[in-house]
Amino acid sequence: MPRCIVYDTDTDPATVLIVDDSEENIDILLNLLPTARALVSLDGPTALEILDRTLPDIILLDVIMPGMDGFELCRIIREDNRFDDIPILFITARNDEESIVRGFEIGGNDYVTRPFRPAELLARVRSQVRYKRALERLESIAVTDELTGIPNRRAFFTRGQILFDSTRRRGGGLSALMLDIDHFKQINDTYGHAVGDQTLRCLARQLGSRLDDGDLFGRLGGEEFAIIPSGRTGEQAVELAEAIRRDIEAAEVNVDAYRPRLTVSIGVAHTDEQTDSFDNLLCEADMNLYIAKQRGRNCVHHDGIPSDFKGTEFRPRIRRRG
Repeated sequence: MPRCIVYDTDTDPATVLIVDDSEENIDILLNLLPTARALVSLDGPTALEILDRTLPDIILLDVIMPGMDGFELCRIIREDNRFDDIPILFITARNDEESIVRGFEIGGNDYVTRPFRPAELLARVRSQVRYKRALERLESIAVTDELTGIPNRRAFFTRGQILFDSTRRRGGGLSALMLDIDHFKQINDTYGHAVGDQTLRCLARQLGSRLDDGDLFGRLGGEEFAIIPSGRTGEQAVELAEAIRRDIEAAEVNVDAYRPRLTVSIGVAHTDEQTDSFDNLLCEADMNLYIAKQRGRNCVHHDGIPSDFKGTEFRPRIRRRG
């Protein structure tokens, strides 16, 4: 029996998980879905193992199976929030009203009875997959900064709070970097906002190339970015900030015919016994960024307010974001 085929819903093939104890039923579905990625399982436990490794675009699920039937498998899937967005389409010989209602009540998205009409089944599968992908696009837009393509303020704060809570439960520490482009207004005033926008994109790409996969990185607005390094001590976070500062100072930004020179100021903070919230961690990093600006820019500050600091009164800019 083929283990992987492809079912083409749009230009991007969908991944389909077929769960049925009948190889004959599976072969019918495989022949019906001619050009897409598909995974097959003859029982519920194997389907759950597949889901731990791969998130399909849709699950085609039989009801009548030995051991764990389709209703029980659907219930287990719906209890795991990793699979919330995966549509489940029941395909079964059970056509009584009670079974159909139960299928929807436990989390099924659609219910098709055998014998089914092939064209109708294909239409239902396509409809569910396209709806899922439309939701995914909307969700991506909601958490992505339109200009730079990196996580936006909302996504950064949501994911940052999760990291902060997880780190506290483990008893570990967490660092935060707040980064601001020095004299960015002069770039906009001298070269125009289009060049300023391209400069922000270039900076985002350069920052991303320096970071590890587990690091959280986002644009908070304007020319201000924030980074939550993963698995680094406070000293390592400061080293990362210095490396970023040196990289940007040395880089030649090529935007059309313009060569704006960039420097950045960075504030670094690390959790301690007084850090009781993610907002407080970012406020400390933001305070240190403010001090770096007052010290002349193009530097990293992480030691708190020095005793001889003569800047104006600091007013934290970080607030709880919705």
